[in-house]
Amino acid sequence: MRHQGIFTGIKPLFLGALLASLSAGAHAQSSVTLYGIADAGLEFLTGVPNSSGKASNLLHMESGGVKSSRIGLRGVEDLGGGLKAIFTLEGGIDITTGKSQQGGRLFGRQAFVGLSSRYGALTFGRQKVPMYDFSVRYDPLNYTVYGLKQTDAQFAGRADNSVKYQGSFGSIHYEALYSTGYDSTIANGSQVPGEFKVGREIGAAVEYAAGPFAAMVVYDLRNGTSIATQSGKEQHLAAAATYRIGKAKGFVGYRWLSSTLPLDASTQGHANEFWTGLEYRVSGPLTLAGAVFWTDITSAGQRPLYLAATAKYQLSKRTALYSELGYVKNSHGSNLGLNGYDTDVVAGHNQTGVMMGVVHYF
Repeated sequence: MRHQGIFTGIKPLFLGALLASLSAGAHAQSSVTLYGIADAGLEFLTGVPNSSGKASNLLHMESGGVKSSRIGLRGVEDLGGGLKAIFTLEGGIDITTGKSQQGGRLFGRQAFVGLSSRYGALTFGRQKVPMYDFSVRYDPLNYTVYGLKQTDAQFAGRADNSVKYQGSFGSIHYEALYSTGYDSTIANGSQVPGEFKVGREIGAAVEYAAGPFAAMVVYDLRNGTSIATQSGKEQHLAAAATYRIGKAKGFVGYRWLSSTLPLDASTQGHANEFWTGLEYRVSGPLTLAGAVFWTDITSAGQRPLYLAATAKYQLSKRTALYSELGYVKNSHGSNLGLNGYDTDVVAGHNQTGVMMGVVHYF
């Protein structure tokens, strides 16, 4: 009886050790990572419309000066033979208020699941379009609050209901996306039975990067988001290149836009955009950058000029201080502001802005 009691006591310990071993083995083949960015600063802007619609000055807190604030979960499971299951759930946060961005979506920045292997990755969900994935590397200001993404919202575009494939072959990287309805917040504006063009988006990009040189070409097509406008097209074509010499990196780019969709305050009919800039690593922790963006909106005879510069000082690997300075010269009623084509600038007025803040990666 005494030996039986000893065995009875050992058995649970053995089973517990076995389960712990199996659990450790499972965790060694899969992982989930919590990550995010917290970024906020103080911004001063001129040319902002007041309650009477006249140009005035504004001092306010801004979320996301260097990188948009966010929190996310990223997971991967090794399925064997080089095949992996992957997912990402990432939500944008206005750190000045704690509210969700991207129209209040919980995971508005990205929400996808898929498979990856040495042949590439195939993913499904709400995802960045190729124009976003590739163009971010060709903005001299690296998608700070001032810069390339403000001159055209599609430079930071995302698509609901999308399937995306991305891969690489040596120094060549490529990506393709198809969405059955890129904006599900529009009532009856996407995935309408029998109307396959409503809300459709198609994108593709290719990049060559080797040594100090890199270049890319990207195309994006969006159809109208209603049955009445589904035959309308908004097309983007962009090409850009970079070259690094020592501590300096030069940028040059071009974007063509043609739209037959009904226009609103933030939409252009036909336009050409050119940009150039320089990034320079002054020392280990300090990086300076400057850029010029010029747009010729041929459909409206408007030619806004956008100038911006940034300074970033790394306090540690994950925390940095930054300052940004921007100026937009509008012409013939154009309404390009430092934060994009929106109501933050009086149409036809120039705008100057400066921002200082702190960013932390975790």
